[in-house]
Amino acid sequence: MSCLVKIRAYQDELSPNEKKIARFILDNPALIRDYSSQSLAHAVGVSQSSIVKFSQKLGFRGFTDLKLAIHEAFLTGDGHENGDDAGHPDADANASVAEQLYQTLQQALLNTLQLNEEPQLEAAVQVLEKSNRIQIVAMGWSAMGARHFASMLSQVGRGVIAETDAYFQVSSVATLGKGDAVFLISLTGHAPRTLEAIKLARRNGVKVITLTPYSANPFRSLADVQLYSVSTGGKYELPQIVSMTSQQFVIDVLFKLIIRRDRKARELLALSRKNVESF
Repeated sequence: MSCLVKIRAYQDELSPNEKKIARFILDNPALIRDYSSQSLAHAVGVSQSSIVKFSQKLGFRGFTDLKLAIHEAFLTGDGHENGDDAGHPDADANASVAEQLYQTLQQALLNTLQLNEEPQLEAAVQVLEKSNRIQIVAMGWSAMGARHFASMLSQVGRGVIAETDAYFQVSSVATLGKGDAVFLISLTGHAPRTLEAIKLARRNGVKVITLTPYSANPFRSLADVQLYSVSTGGKYELPQIVSMTSQQFVIDVLFKLIIRRDRKARELLALSRKNVESF
């Protein structure tokens, strides 16, 4: 995963000083290689120890490792020198609304792809393949993605339900046990009643897959497999548009992996399509 993508994804949980560091890096990725931790601290207006702690928070041993990763990300085309805090490019003032939205969603999909590496996706698919029953849990805007995923999984013979009511989430999760799975989809990573359902699932030995923002959240901490969506949008659209597009991309990738790995799933999907077309 690109360190610049990681910095953008961490925006919501950074301290004020850390946000200043992040903003400077995102605005000047090509220049960071020439900075020492001391010179960067002076340029940003923070202490040198803040630079070191920021680097370690991102999973690096120190600033030297971080700046090398930043330089590598920049060379591979992830600089995005012009854009907002989430890494979305500034919209062309002369572009149409459709073109502006296309640019934002294109960048959101790229960030989503970089946040979810192949081993994570394969691990999620393995859990879904081995599960006797799958419950998809979602609230609010994520409910549409949950129903869509449940519909796709049912077409390939998976025992799956999508529950969006908090009361029924808890009652139905209570019937699950070892050999079953919960797939949680959340735009925010915070919902107290849904959190209780996930805790109950863990106590019952149920495998948990989460699809949430990358920033730290209670759902993510309970997951056996963590998947991530982009949680913020740019200036020209509702954040939900970007988040839902990001979530749907991850869901579609998972389904495509299932189809690629499972011959029976391919046969059932073909049969389902044939029956629908002849209806």
